[in-house]
Amino acid sequence: MIPAAVPLAAFATSSIVSSIVTLYGVATDVNDWMNKHILSMQESENITVSRTGKVLEGAKFGFGLGYAAPIIAIATGQMLLGNPLSVITTVATAATISNPIAMTCASIGAIYYGWNALNDSERNDILDKLSRGLEIGIELIKSIIQYILNGIASVVTSNNVKLLKEYIEKEAAVFGRTLYDITRSATDKVIATLNHTVTTANSVIEASVEAASVAGNTLKSYGSQCIETVKTALPSSLNNSDKNNQKDKNSRNQ
Repeated sequence: MIPAAVPLAAFATSSIVSSIVTLYGVATDVNDWMNKHILSMQESENITVSRTGKVLEGAKFGFGLGYAAPIIAIATGQMLLGNPLSVITTVATAATISNPIAMTCASIGAIYYGWNALNDSERNDILDKLSRGLEIGIELIKSIIQYILNGIASVVTSNNVKLLKEYIEKEAAVFGRTLYDITRSATDKVIATLNHTVTTANSVIEASVEAASVAGNTLKSYGSQCIETVKTALPSSLNNSDKNNQKDKNSRNQ
């Protein structure tokens, strides 16, 4: 039963729900779409994906809000990833999202790794934006976030949960953020720095090789042009002398 304190009609037409619907390309009833989305996750051979789907299913039925609870979780994670969840931005970024399951895993992973990395002011700011954008109370949002935190910790092993970082890293990059921006882990900062260094080094090497190749071809072409220019500028007598010398050489060979 839907709690009376939650105006689900207003929630359904809220700006953030509209953004999520646009981002995922939902063209059917949102509740039906969410059921199919969660089922697809649970049926995945990837244990991290399947267990994340299990947590979302628990939120969907446990709070008695239907699709609203998983939507709230996804919206929270998207904000942590750097998505402002404005319709204009959502439309622009939707074209870069080809895997809805990966996007949901990134959102849930961002909550798991990023929520407690924020300070109180940052958390309150996100809660305020979610409350206004979803037209629901802050306490409900906090309860769902805590449920996600506890749920992921209980169903995903320490080895498998690390795979969530791969999803986070790819989706956060869409919004110009790194894994470290989400987790604020010193280890992730070192990894991000190393990745940036390797990428930069490879780019420099590739550019240097290309520049050397272009320079070599340019010098070769320029040298050929110089030779032809010098030959053209020589007196005709010298050119004739070269031809005569070649004739004498041919006669001796015969």
